[in-house]
Amino acid sequence: MPAANRIRGDGPTRKTSRVLFAACGILAVWMLLEAGAAAQNNSAQYQQTVVAIQQQIEMGNFDRARTMIAAADNRYPHDGGLANLLGVVEVEQGNNSEAREHFSAAIKCDPKLSSAYMNLSRLDMLTAATDSAMRSEALALSEKAAQLDPRDDEANYQIAMIFVWEEKYPLSLSALKKLSPHAQNQVGAQALLCADRAQLGSRNDADGAAKALAANSDLTEQDADTCLPALLKARRADLIAVIFSASNARQPLSASGLRTLGLAEEASGKLTEARTTLEHAFTADDTKEIVLEDLARIAKAQGDEKGALGYLAHARDMLPDNPSLSYEFGAICLQMGLYGESRKALDDAVKLAPDNPQYNLGLGTVISFSEDPSQALPYLTKYRTLRPQDPAGMFVLGATYFRAKDFDSAVPWLKLATSDANTSADAYFYLGRIARQEGRSDEAVVDLNKSLTARPNHPDVLAELGQISVASGNYAQATSYFGRAIQLESDNYAANFGLLELYARTNDPRREQQSKRFEEIKGRMEQWNRDAMRVLEIQPNAEAHSPN
Repeated sequence: MPAANRIRGDGPTRKTSRVLFAACGILAVWMLLEAGAAAQNNSAQYQQTVVAIQQQIEMGNFDRARTMIAAADNRYPHDGGLANLLGVVEVEQGNNSEAREHFSAAIKCDPKLSSAYMNLSRLDMLTAATDSAMRSEALALSEKAAQLDPRDDEANYQIAMIFVWEEKYPLSLSALKKLSPHAQNQVGAQALLCADRAQLGSRNDADGAAKALAANSDLTEQDADTCLPALLKARRADLIAVIFSASNARQPLSASGLRTLGLAEEASGKLTEARTTLEHAFTADDTKEIVLEDLARIAKAQGDEKGALGYLAHARDMLPDNPSLSYEFGAICLQMGLYGESRKALDDAVKLAPDNPQYNLGLGTVISFSEDPSQALPYLTKYRTLRPQDPAGMFVLGATYFRAKDFDSAVPWLKLATSDANTSADAYFYLGRIARQEGRSDEAVVDLNKSLTARPNHPDVLAELGQISVASGNYAQATSYFGRAIQLESDNYAANFGLLELYARTNDPRREQQSKRFEEIKGRMEQWNRDAMRVLEIQPNAEAHSPN
């Protein structure tokens, strides 16, 4: 078998086959003969002996082959080719340790026997992907074989593979360039080239390499896996989708491969395709709850909160002791206005992981919007203990004291929260509300304008400024504020209430219509949902969104 025909993805993702060892071992003997290693081995009798041993190995008669090798060794002692053949027999019978000894003996007998170096290297390559010691040894052996025979495609291929594992992409590319034209078109070499180009070449180079790999009729999922780490590192989800999709078209991907394809489609913005692919992934292996988490995330991104809850509910049934699933379920329930379900799910998360800061913050935030906000304080205080420097905790404590009508306790926390860009807009908003309710309108206007500076065109802040304008009798300015707020958010509770109050003071004929409009908005009770979600999103839960 020509060396080029053996170039496949045997390094990173395939186990080297026993057939490959046998074929390569036989080839090694013929290479030995052609090199003229030992004078006695040039005899016709020696050649006949070798051919006979080969035939026994090919037929699977390994005991007979052993006997023949032992007899030949008596006639041709210290012969590297015979030791190499014995190593092949050991590999065929699963005795890798013994095979290693014989391949090493072959090298001692004939230091120029390149096939023996390659056989040892193949043994190392079985574990070289995860074993740095084996990787270093395999590289040294392959480089020695390539030095003895620079045209050895397999040696150069293995060198390229090892350098991809080492993330030494320029050296890998250099080794690939030494392959014969035919070998360069083999799927394993194309997979390595795709990895190298993704890290080294221009975007067009990477696109071209991926296109060629996807078009190769021999492409399998294992070949796609070969270049996956480099494509992930290069953030080329589009090329991952192309290659894994092409592999799937030839032979159905495994559940893991389908998940890789689905995540690549998601990253490429193809949410509908991603959701379909991940549904197939879960069908292929319905024990992987992480796929349900992926599906929930995508459904949420599509605006399908009900679908997201369905996936998470299934995942929670599978892993009832996983607190992150309860947290995500509770957060989506909150987004949907399902307060009771949200509180229960977040409470479950805290019970499962009582020292998780994010879960305590989430539960405390939801409770802070209840009829008794003070019930949230133990959870928010614990969050502050766990993350004392986090401004999110300072802000939520201040907002909770505000809802509990304890303004004196709220102000210090809110002032601390104004120093951080993530919380300053909301902190100034609440400080402005406190100042307005305590009759300090001028201070309220200052704080509210600071809130607008931090987050321009916020409807709640505009509505608050409108309320101050109504109280001061500046109805034209109030109309402007309320109008801008409703333009930004037509169902804004505070702006519609303020506009109703303005119409009542000015006997505006639109009062009756606005009253009906406000009652509709009031019935939906959405305002507290938006406020609570905004607080939770100040510091999203990273633990719940790990895709791997």
